[in-house]
Amino acid sequence: MQVSVKGADRKLGNLLRKACIFYGSELMHTNLAKYINIKIILHNKSKEYPDKGSCIWDDEWNSKKSRDFTITIARGQTKVAKLHTLAHEMVHVKQYAKGEMDGIQHKDGFQKWKGVEFKLNPRVNPAKTSGGIMTKKYDYYYLPWEIEAYGLEVGLAWYFITEHGIK
Repeated sequence: MQVSVKGADRKLGNLLRKACIFYGSELMHTNLAKYINIKIILHNKSKEYPDKGSCIWDDEWNSKKSRDFTITIARGQTKVAKLHTLAHEMVHVKQYAKGEMDGIQHKDGFQKWKGVEFKLNPRVNPAKTSGGIMTKKYDYYYLPWEIEAYGLEVGLAWYFITEHGIK
């Protein structure tokens, strides 16, 4: 796994790089992880970046094997919170790299998760579809890829923090 960090001092950059590799080794088989390229960028929260973090698939739109990613992390968080955010976003890296999600978002506003389409709209709750027809609304925290990411974030971050004596 190739990891670069921008926007952090050397100490924090090294910590995030080490955590990224650790999370990747926990989430993916070695044969997959070794081909993953991740760029971590720390940014200030703004209208363009209102979240604690995000994961963007950098490969070609129609690429079947996503391997290049950019993870953004908000600067205004504590070191431990940044490690949690990175763990969460690394779960999304795993989801894309293993083909559990087939792309960031389709042009028609749908996200596929293990073959099921979900309509995404950042201003309205996403809705699951059946043949293109909205059938039931889902809150962000009930989206299957977010359930997995939030669940694994806690364990991954705790494991890394405990193993490396981070306070």
